[in-house]
Amino acid sequence: MKKILFVAAFSLAIVVANAQTDSTAGTRHKLMIASITTMDGQRINGLLSAVNDSQLLLRKPNGQLTVRAENLRSFTLKRKNSVLKGALIGFGVGAVAGVLMGFASGNDPVMAYPNPGDDPFGIGSMGVALHNSFAMTAGQKAVAGGLGLGVTGAIVGTIIGAVAKKKFVIGGKKEKFHDLQADVMMKLVKK
Repeated sequence: MKKILFVAAFSLAIVVANAQTDSTAGTRHKLMIASITTMDGQRINGLLSAVNDSQLLLRKPNGQLTVRAENLRSFTLKRKNSVLKGALIGFGVGAVAGVLMGFASGNDPVMAYPNPGDDPFGIGSMGVALHNSFAMTAGQKAVAGGLGLGVTGAIVGTIIGAVAKKKFVIGGKKEKFHDLQADVMMKLVKK
């Protein structure tokens, strides 16, 4: 059983390590939601479709919109569906951890009832019955742990997905926009 748990944990570690590699081969465009504040205080929201030396290009339901660097006070970027993705990843990680812990803890021992002659009032039998009613098998613990930690992980993932965003302050300065352009472009590219 310990070997199976070790192999499962090792495999999970390899998957996580491979997911964090930073290769640009086979890149494609991420869907990022941009929330822009212009120099005159106007708020513009849309999907960021491109970035060049002097402007942001937004995709909106009624067409494309270009916002020049001189007109940018600040903008934030957030991945589209980040809340859902965070919830799913959190549920998956929590469920796997709960199942592994449930199986690793094994079965609870079941106590034997005392002889009726040794327990004339039945108090010992009630204690044994109470203990045995909460005794669980490893499979039951795995299900309970998977559900409990899965739901907890989903809640944590939802919160992280909701607050995960990157803010860029430009202040209408084209030089500052140009300096931050590489960061913005890296956020648009994914494997």
